[in-house]
Amino acid sequence: MAPTIRPKVVVDEEYVEQTSYTLDLDLPTTGILSTLWLIVKARQTDTPTANEPFMKYLISSVSVNQAGQAFLNAARPQAFQANYYYKTGKFPKLGRKMFTDDVADVEEVIPILFGDHVDDVKHTIDLSKLNDPKLSVTYDLEKKGLQDGTLWDEDFYPRFTVIADLLQGPAIPPSEGYYSLRQIESYDVANDLEKKIELKGTRPIKRLLFERTQSTEDYEWWHNLDRIKLWGQNEAWVPFDLKARHWIESIRDHFGLCEVNGQLYYAYDDKFTDCIVAPRVSYGADQADSTSYVSTYHGGSGLKSVLGHILISDGSHGAHNLLAIMFRYLGVLPWNIGVIDMEKMLGIDHLDPTEKAPVYAELEHTDDAATYADAVRVTIEDLAKQ
Repeated sequence: MAPTIRPKVVVDEEYVEQTSYTLDLDLPTTGILSTLWLIVKARQTDTPTANEPFMKYLISSVSVNQAGQAFLNAARPQAFQANYYYKTGKFPKLGRKMFTDDVADVEEVIPILFGDHVDDVKHTIDLSKLNDPKLSVTYDLEKKGLQDGTLWDEDFYPRFTVIADLLQGPAIPPSEGYYSLRQIESYDVANDLEKKIELKGTRPIKRLLFERTQSTEDYEWWHNLDRIKLWGQNEAWVPFDLKARHWIESIRDHFGLCEVNGQLYYAYDDKFTDCIVAPRVSYGADQADSTSYVSTYHGGSGLKSVLGHILISDGSHGAHNLLAIMFRYLGVLPWNIGVIDMEKMLGIDHLDPTEKAPVYAELEHTDDAATYADAVRVTIEDLAKQ
């Protein structure tokens, strides 16, 4: 008899009346855990000065931990969402629940996969072996958007719901371990910087995620990165070494295009918004409740794009607020997060950092990288034994 997956179970729902807070949500204390889903609901202000009500501008950290122990997972929401895309080929839910003329509740899903895919029966956690497991979320309603604008209604405190996928049945195989996703490095870019990040420890590495945080609309990874490579044994072993542009094309070859669909509630004309994917292939916008205007995205190739509209009667651009916009973004990298996937890009199940130690991920930045200065965040996904 094969193991069965119990219907998704809500294990905790909470909010606190605090503008900024780290909230600890309870996880089950028994059961075999495969996947967690963190559903977050916040409310956009009715007069926003920024146009990207996404949880990356509300939440700075999501972590699964146990009392007195190290993190099992600890990263920003966009890292979990990008990791989910690289594992499933889908982007998790973004946007709001329904069209109204009222201030919108923005609901978003942050998936936390302990396996190599959703409900992976081989990679699980026995919750009974953990000491008081919690999911911790750090948020701040005063955080600004892409253009340092106000996003969130501070009178509505974010709601957090945790849903767990638990395995049951007599045929659950012994766990091969669980995958842990953790940010291990964040650094500011400088001209001609050769940044070496040592991959320490004994855990087999499945993926590395590299996030470029620059929001400038006209520039991409290859404007401030020359090469990205992995090497060990003092460069006697170099399994991955690509120019930045070729790295991005390799990601496209292995993972295809990333499509994101969702909704924005409210925006002002000709204001930048976070387009979620980069490099851009295409954007689409539809203001469903308007018979007078056509919504558009234009300009930019990076994370910023300009929202606009065209008056149907004469084709002119005018001052107008855009309500209830459905969007479709098509690009390569979700949240500008590139990946080195050991199986798809190196042909190995995992990278064992002890075999070729010391092992480094190295990013060689351009001679004018500071012109496009930003932070780079490095997140590692490795296999942990319980």
